[in-house]
Amino acid sequence: MLHDWLIIFLAIEISKPSNERCWTEWFDRDDPSGTGDWELLVNLRNEYPGKICSKPVDIEARTLSGLTPAAAGDVVQMNKDTGFVCKDTDQKDKKCSDYRVRFSCYSPFCAEECCWTEWFDRDDPSGTGDWELLVNLRNEYPGKICSKPVDIEARTLSGLTPAAAGDVVQMNKDTGFVCKDTDQKDKKCSDYRVRFSCYSPFCAEECTVEVCWSDWFDRDNPGGTGDWENLSLLQKQYPGKICKKPEYIEVVTVSGNVPATATGQDFLVFNPTEGFVCKNKPGQYCKDYKVRFGCCCD
Repeated sequence: MLHDWLIIFLAIEISKPSNERCWTEWFDRDDPSGTGDWELLVNLRNEYPGKICSKPVDIEARTLSGLTPAAAGDVVQMNKDTGFVCKDTDQKDKKCSDYRVRFSCYSPFCAEECCWTEWFDRDDPSGTGDWELLVNLRNEYPGKICSKPVDIEARTLSGLTPAAAGDVVQMNKDTGFVCKDTDQKDKKCSDYRVRFSCYSPFCAEECTVEVCWSDWFDRDNPGGTGDWENLSLLQKQYPGKICKKPEYIEVVTVSGNVPATATGQDFLVFNPTEGFVCKNKPGQYCKDYKVRFGCCCD
């Protein structure tokens, strides 16, 4: 009898799901060019079959520059069972930020987790366009890209998707990225950077538990060409105060702590790997900004 009960107990224990959780890759199927940004789970399942577990445990959303909805100043609806919605009509400025989402699942659903390489920007659109070909990237950055990428992602230096930037591009995980000037309405491509998704543990994993934030930094004032809060310059000026490879960035105005995304200004650079740059130009005099960086907690 004891033997039978032991078998039943072990069967129950084995059938219990693992308490360990893992995160899916990030998904960005919609851009806020219509009524808002709609990252609904039913649509994500259709576009990315097999990439999301049947019963997600949690959901997380970030802007393309790494901000939480609260930090971006957006009112959103987010639910692990339905997905994510940001409606333009719910925002003070009637405009949502562009978001990406990911879901937490019980292991071993994402046992073969994917990770993203660093961003690469080897070409500038000063010739016939912006050519970020994989063969050239491998030559310039040996060992930085896995032999068989799973996916490719492209963003302008200010963090826009090609669709949001209004550019017609060619993008393939096996060949790389091409934006030709001749394919654009204004005959001019934006400046792009690309990264590749690889099976772990090729590249360092993203923060899955907690993000630690640096202090706020304001090294430049917009009295010259603009406000230049470059990561490399900040790391030199404040040695040991910012981790080597930040995963997230937050930018607000020095006066009033208004999120940069809510000011209506255009930015030349806005990403965690390079920092933040607002350039003065006709019709735009940059506000004074401060930045901080998020890193995986040790």
